[in-house]
Amino acid sequence: MDRETAEEIKRHVTEGLRELRTEMEQFGTGLRTEMEEFRTELRTEIQGVRTALRTGIQEGLGGLRTEIQEVRRHSDVVAESLRGEIRLVAEGVAGLDQKFTMEFVKVREEIGEVKTLLQVSYGDLGRRVQALEGRHPSG
Repeated sequence: MDRETAEEIKRHVTEGLRELRTEMEQFGTGLRTEMEEFRTELRTEIQGVRTALRTGIQEGLGGLRTEIQEVRRHSDVVAESLRGEIRLVAEGVAGLDQKFTMEFVKVREEIGEVKTLLQVSYGDLGRRVQALEGRHPSG
């Protein structure tokens, strides 16, 4: 190959390399720009998701707080109602205790009266038996 051809090839290769470098630099610059735009868009989307998530969590917590307060109020109402019912049951038990005590007193009095009547009756019966034994000697 002659010198002119070699120089021509060298010049074409050098020129081709320069063009390739230029194109690669342009491609790199374009790629960097696109990546930066993508990064910016991604940051914006992430920020939007964060904001939406915070808002959703805050709304959810607000609703949960409201429900907890309603449950607490309902529990207080139920507890107060139970207290009233327990008072009624306690009063009923106290009333029954008083009635049973009075009935036991009456039963004891009646038992005492029956005992007294029995003692009188047995005493009278004993005297009759002794009187009969005195008339009829046993033998």
